[in-house]
Amino acid sequence: MGADLGCATPADALAECGRLAPVFAGLTHDRLDREGAVPWPCPDPDRPGEAKLYLKRFATPDSRAHLAAAPYLPPGEQPDDSYPLVLVTGRRWAHYNSGSMTRRGGNLALDPVDFLDLHPDDAARYEVRGGEQVTVESRHGRARLIARVIEQTAPGQVFCSFHFPANGVNRLTSDPADTVTSCPEYKVTAVRVAPP
Repeated sequence: MGADLGCATPADALAECGRLAPVFAGLTHDRLDREGAVPWPCPDPDRPGEAKLYLKRFATPDSRAHLAAAPYLPPGEQPDDSYPLVLVTGRRWAHYNSGSMTRRGGNLALDPVDFLDLHPDDAARYEVRGGEQVTVESRHGRARLIARVIEQTAPGQVFCSFHFPANGVNRLTSDPADTVTSCPEYKVTAVRVAPP
């Protein structure tokens, strides 16, 4: 984007990370090329990285783990008569950590289109047949997907991935975010399904 970050190559960026954060000091592109994967933290170029963290102590002042149960908070929106289904977005096996940005990998040959998965009871209730295009609408937007009727989806829920940006699935999701992590609530959006 035009900013001069002072790192002409990825190797330069990793070297800067090593200078600024000791946990990366033992990692270089040359080392990775020679050895393959090196676990981190790896503060020393002459020693292996740490394959397991916290064998003897945790990184806390008293060396102990501090666990806390977060209180349950209901979703930011609930299904109702106008939007009776809960949309859950997620990943598909063939595109798990790829495809959502460039669409240049071979994954499209494995799984070329996205589907809206819905339970047979819901398909019957809303007169949706597998293989037909449907409109999925929320309070926030709409998307068009191909229906796939499967038993693995729970009644009252529909599922689709976010690997296919052209489908517009992210226009459906709501604004609420987790109160601790600020992670958006991609997993719970009230929707309705209709013919295109």
